[in-house]
This record gives sequence, structure tokens and C-alpha cells, in this order.
Amino acid sequence: MKKVLLLNPPGERLYIRDYFCSKVSQADYLTHPVDFVVLSGILAGEYEIGLVDAMAEKLSPERTLERIRDFGPFAVISLFGSVSLPEDLAFAARVRSACPGARLVGIGDAFREGGDRYLAPGSPLDALLLDFTTPGILSYLKGDLASAAGMLIRSGDEVLRPAPGKPAPRFEIPVPRHEIFSGRGYRHPFVRSRRFATVLTDYGCPFHCSFCVMGTLGFKSRTPDSVMAELGHIKSLGITEVLFHTQTFGARKEEARELCRRMISAGLGIGWTCFSRVDVADPELLSLMREAGCHTVIFGVESGSDEILKKYGKGYTRAQIVSAIDHCAAIGIETVGTFILGLPEETRETMERTLDLLRTIKLDYASINVAVPRMGTPLREEAISHGLVDGDFAVMDQSGAEVAMASRTLSRAEIAAYRRRAVSAFYFNPRYIIRRLARIRSLYDLTRQVKQAAALAANTWFGEK
Repeated sequence: MKKVLLLNPPGERLYIRDYFCSKVSQADYLTHPVDFVVLSGILAGEYEIGLVDAMAEKLSPERTLERIRDFGPFAVISLFGSVSLPEDLAFAARVRSACPGARLVGIGDAFREGGDRYLAPGSPLDALLLDFTTPGILSYLKGDLASAAGMLIRSGDEVLRPAPGKPAPRFEIPVPRHEIFSGRGYRHPFVRSRRFATVLTDYGCPFHCSFCVMGTLGFKSRTPDSVMAELGHIKSLGITEVLFHTQTFGARKEEARELCRRMISAGLGIGWTCFSRVDVADPELLSLMREAGCHTVIFGVESGSDEILKKYGKGYTRAQIVSAIDHCAAIGIETVGTFILGLPEETRETMERTLDLLRTIKLDYASINVAVPRMGTPLREEAISHGLVDGDFAVMDQSGAEVAMASRTLSRAEIAAYRRRAVSAFYFNPRYIIRRLARIRSLYDLTRQVKQAAALAANTWFGEK
């Protein structure tokens, strides 16, 4: 059986390269690359699958190359990130030298625009994978290039774009090989066990927030039957904690309710975390989620300003945010709010509204990021049109380690200062500290939160440039 290696390359920093996004880990977390989780199911029926995750396993470039050579791959599928692109391309060239006969396929946010240039003569890459949920990769590996939908392929001096076919509302995958991801150092601040699995129920997102790449991918979902089969496999491995990497859990509300009912009926005993929206996760759905084992929901709050929320396509208001967070607190679901500071129309007034919200909202955690003009998004077009970035702009890190761009009225330095104030307003609020200490459930929980706090503080006060 031919061998296919899934590779997350090494890097100078702790990079998250996952699901067409990349960033520096903000608080020392690193989840299973969901691209690879899905691909492990698609590929496993016809190939021997290997995994080398240099980020999770803390491998040096030399040790990573040694592992690759030892595996002897027929093909290597490697993650690339805009945030780490020069390093990733340089390492790909080393992989090409180490395995000259192997096919090298790239996947990542860096290829969402102008992918052809990465397949020019002399590139170490043979192909790019633009949708990891389709069987196009199987066609490509078998040499059937015309059927390799969702890919760009170098063929001589040409770049082939196989016809994508009609968009489908569904995708189904064989059960992923979660066992190959165990014991590699993955961690997430909101899961409650060292051992957890990552599951994707939907691909893309039906909402179109202008700063987010997910709304540009299209939207398709799996059936509850398919997801339950995967959860059953996860439970058989002795794993009882899941991160649903679905961008908006509940986007197809009746299917989300049915999945929750099926989880309750099966008595899986799995605890889980998910992403959703405050206008999607209504009280009925949240109650079902809680009964099905959901203990934490991550909401895209983004801003405390209704003007910013409207301008960038969120479709809900500050009042709706507060209402959803309050309801979660009332029924015992912890909440995480993600915030984006420094969008082009950001002003001192809108920043102050966000700081006010951070001081008063009943969130359990906040992830405070800076705006990034991601490839293929309307935000990128807006930023270029206002001269905030140029078309070759390379800084793509939303963590705040480096502020990507100024707004129309605030400098990068001012945005960095507001981010520090935002972190302080939330995490160093005495009421928040007392509330968090009161909710410590175990030594693991205490250790996890201390490590996350230390990493967040280091990133916030020593990371900006």
C-alpha cells in the first residue's frame, strides 16, 4: 500500500495552520489540524497514512526531515500559513530534496489568492488542495487529474484547474483516523481533558462576515448519521472530550437539534466545545446542547459597537450578544467571546465601547485579536482600497503579536495599545479573577489556566512590534 504523509512543518514560533487560517498561537494552544483530521478519513481506505506534526511534537527541521525520510512517502500533503509562508516554502524545498520522487501537495490560507504563482517552474510544490472535504485528492493521487476537483495542479508548464462540479449542500467522509492524532501534544484552552478529538460537522459558513474567510468557502454539512458514526469511533478510543471545529454550530438548526437528540439518546458521555453565533444559538438549541454534553460555546462577539457590527456584516447587535451570554451563564454553559480590534472603520469611540463591554459582560473567557486582511475576503479589498495595506502585504497574524494594519483613524501603535487595555480590562478585572478562581474544578484545570494566562500575558506585553 502506498504511503501518504500529512505534514505540519516546523517553525520559529508556535504557528497554527488550520482550515485556511493561520496565526501565532495566542495562549500556547494547538489543536488538531482539522484539514488533516478530515483527510485521514478520505485517504485511509486506499493509502497508509502517516502524520508528522512538527508544531505539536516540537520537532526541529532536521528531526522532521528524518521522520519524513524514514516514512518513505509516495506523497506529502503539507500545511502552509500566510503567517509563516517564507519558512514553509523554504522547508518545502528541503522536503523536495529529501524525497525527490514524492508528490508534494500544499494546503493553506496562503493559496487562497494567486495560487498559480506557487506552482510556477522551480516551485517545490506539485499541486494545491483548495477543499479538503472532497475526494479530488484521491483522483489526483491516482493520476486522474481531470477529476481532481478542488485542486490546482502543475502539469508541465501549465496549471490545471479541474472542473469543480455543481456545489453540493452535503459532504460525507469516511470516519477519520483519530487514533493517529493521539499523544502528540495537542491542547486547547477550553477543552477539559488532555485527550480530546476534533470533529467537523459543517464546512465553510453560510454567513458572510467581511473579515472572515469561512464565508468565502461555500457551505455544506454532514448528516447526523455520519457525525454519530464518528463520535462512536471517538468514544471507542476512550476519548470523552470533543472540539467541534464547525464554524457555526446550529447553522442548520434542525440538524443540530437532531444531532443533540441523538447524542443524548446514545448516552455517549462526551463533553464538548463548539463555535456558534448569538443569533443562531437560541434558548431551545442551547438547552439541547447543554443536555448533550456541551460545556463551552465560543461566540464571535467582535466589537461592542453596533456600528462596527453592522458595517462588517455580523447581522446582530450588542444587545443580542449580552442576552445570549447571559442565557448561557444561567443554564451553566461557559462562554468565550472572540474580539477583533482595528478594523478599517475603527475609532477611539468604537474601541471604548468594546472596552466597556469587556468590563461588564458575563463571558468566561475572551480572545482579543487584531484585524487581518485575509486572502479572498471583502476586508482585504477594503483595506487595499483605503491604502491600509498593499496587494503583497504578508503580515497575517491576528494574535496581536504584530498589528497587521492601521485603521482609517488609528495607527498600528494605537491599536496595539488598545489591545493591551482590552486584555487588562477583561482578565485583570478583580471580579473576573474571583469568578474564575471559584470555578476551578481540578488540578488539570488549574494548571491549564495558569499556563494559558502566562502565555497570554507574554504575548500581550512582549509580543507586539
